[in-house]
Amino acid sequence: MVKKILAGILCAATMITLSVGCSDSSAPGASTDPSAKITGNTGEVKLEKGDKYAVMTIKDYGDITIKLYPDAAPKGTQNFIDLANSGFYNGKTFHRVVADFMAQGGKDFTGKTNVESFGIETNYNMRHFYGAFCYANALGNNSTEFYIVNNKKSQDYSSFSTSKIDNNIQGYEDYAKQYDKDSQEYTYYMFQANYYRNLKQFIENMDDATKAKYKEVGGTPSLDGNYTVFGQTVDGFDVLDKISAVEVETNDAMGGKEVSKPKTEIIIEKVEIKDYE
Repeated sequence: MVKKILAGILCAATMITLSVGCSDSSAPGASTDPSAKITGNTGEVKLEKGDKYAVMTIKDYGDITIKLYPDAAPKGTQNFIDLANSGFYNGKTFHRVVADFMAQGGKDFTGKTNVESFGIETNYNMRHFYGAFCYANALGNNSTEFYIVNNKKSQDYSSFSTSKIDNNIQGYEDYAKQYDKDSQEYTYYMFQANYYRNLKQFIENMDDATKAKYKEVGGTPSLDGNYTVFGQTVDGFDVLDKISAVEVETNDAMGGKEVSKPKTEIIIEKVEIKDYE
């Protein structure tokens, strides 16, 4: 059991660099019902009249066009729109790139940003497909950082068993019981237990169409249920692929334990918010 839990901790450590959140309605930071009926990115994604979308211009690379989903993540979408319209993202960078996982940006390294954080917003119809646009959160709270899923590898969940997830949930809860409920250790281990509980919930609610799309286009389904997916790339996949292929080095922003910092800065020149006509 100890070996299995340690393996789980290492896996979670990779994900927690995005600062994992919890979508359970009783958890801090949660703000939506994942079963709410909305039109998400699980079906065909295209811009239609009245849609909000973002055009992210990246210096020396080109544009990435992203359809936004205010019905799926009203707080998150409006926050991003407000930040983009204020020019906040102009000059920011993609500071973390992990091949076959995601490209992360929008961090204010000055520490002077005064943006009120808000809870994650999840929905069964918003998934981490290749090109999904999502918030990187800190213990269930979103702010300014985002990531774009860059994994194009087919993900086959047609016969996935959640038994291993149950083992992780139980293991983390067992570890938590060894500590006082007011301790950081207890909070951490229970947070991880909830992470896997949320993931299990989203896997169990993955319909055939969603499974088929993950198999066709790829993505990172292991992040489902714990991060706000509020957009989907519709154009500029070639730009995303070029960014994802850059040379990287040890990333001090990630504690120096991950090789993910682009050797050459990837600069966001501007983000424009538009209405599709």
